[in-house]
Amino acid sequence: MNQPPRILMILTNARRDCAGLALDMMVRSGSLPLFDRVVFLLNGVSEQHMRFVDHFIAAHPGVPFDKVLGPGTRPEGIAWMQNECIRRYPGGLYMKIDEDVFVPRGWAQRMVEAYEANRHRDNLALITPLIPNNAFGLHQLCTVFYPDLLAEYRAIYRREPDPERTGSTWCSPSVAAWATRKFLDLDPANERHRAVLAASGQDRYLAFQRSFSIGCIAYDYRHVERMGGVPKTDEPGWCEWVEQQGQTHVVDRSQIVLHYSFFVQQDWLDRSSLLEDIKATNLNVRLGPLARWVPRARRISQQLPRLIAQRLKR
Repeated sequence: MNQPPRILMILTNARRDCAGLALDMMVRSGSLPLFDRVVFLLNGVSEQHMRFVDHFIAAHPGVPFDKVLGPGTRPEGIAWMQNECIRRYPGGLYMKIDEDVFVPRGWAQRMVEAYEANRHRDNLALITPLIPNNAFGLHQLCTVFYPDLLAEYRAIYRREPDPERTGSTWCSPSVAAWATRKFLDLDPANERHRAVLAASGQDRYLAFQRSFSIGCIAYDYRHVERMGGVPKTDEPGWCEWVEQQGQTHVVDRSQIVLHYSFFVQQDWLDRSSLLEDIKATNLNVRLGPLARWVPRARRISQQLPRLIAQRLKR
């Protein structure tokens, strides 16, 4: 089979702290040279955020970049930007990450391997790695690979892990922090997990139809053509179409990727040190007290007016 052009989409809006870490880890992963085009999906970004993106592009002159400017709406704007990218670069293998997704070394190569191993499927939809802060990913990790984590989860939360896309994992920042910290150091965590996978006798790839959170995915042009483009509702419409049409997703259970926060988790997590801990651990940088507390204090201060207004309404 011919090799389709590889297109990476990086969705970003306003979180320079998250996007900066995501891009640093993308560079560290060695993934950028594998792509024929790296496209920033810029959904209603400020001038300051645009300068941040342009600075990154200028710092990597050997990478072929492009930018798609969106209207700042969601989900319609996110769907439109992906469709515009596909229109510009038809016939490709597309990978998309959100601005708060952090990848390990060799991420893109493993995504390509997963696609090549499953492209024979005439109903192939989305390919995803395992993500701890993702209901489906955490359910797989706890119930298939790590019985000790399952026991700990039950002891802490007094319930079973919920695989539903918008279930207890999606809405719980406590679960997000707990799950992410279990795999915080991504490269050793992936090396250890591949040994666990090999010892388990489980297949690397698992086909499924369940709705899931699509912050780190790969899909090809054939899938887009069958679907008639990315639906206006993006994630829910996409997953609903796959289920209704008997298509199949594939999870590559040999790779773990971190995701920081769903919007319903964000305020709680932003008051924590999780983002700084991900950065210090994976980029091997020593963050002094100021480097740890100033960004966290800034995030908290941004919440205060809204929190005070909500309290006064009660």
